[in-house]
Amino acid sequence: MFNFMKKKENSNFDISNVSNENVNEFLKLGQLKIIYLISPDFGGSEGKDNQIVVTPKAEKEKQVIDDELYSFLEQEKEVKNFHIDLKYKGKSIVPSKIIILANVDGNDYNKEIEVW
Repeated sequence: MFNFMKKKENSNFDISNVSNENVNEFLKLGQLKIIYLISPDFGGSEGKDNQIVVTPKAEKEKQVIDDELYSFLEQEKEVKNFHIDLKYKGKSIVPSKIIILANVDGNDYNKEIEVW
């Protein structure tokens, strides 16, 4: 009944208009966060080629997945064929979806993060 009073994440800016020219404004305000596609803990580069910009919610979801993958390695499970696919809408530099695929001990591991 009072849903109109709830503030939706990202309701105060249009993600579809985020570009290289204005992304720093959103980062400074905390509306967007920089994350690693492949965590340096897994051997990923710390360079810009391994970084994307996402919402704070997507950042948290990615961290949960990274923690899960790290736990597989701690359990000495074999993680192979790790792949990340990014989907985009319009001209935004913020991906709309992150798809994480791997093979863990012979089983398919598929996770999707809806960014926006």
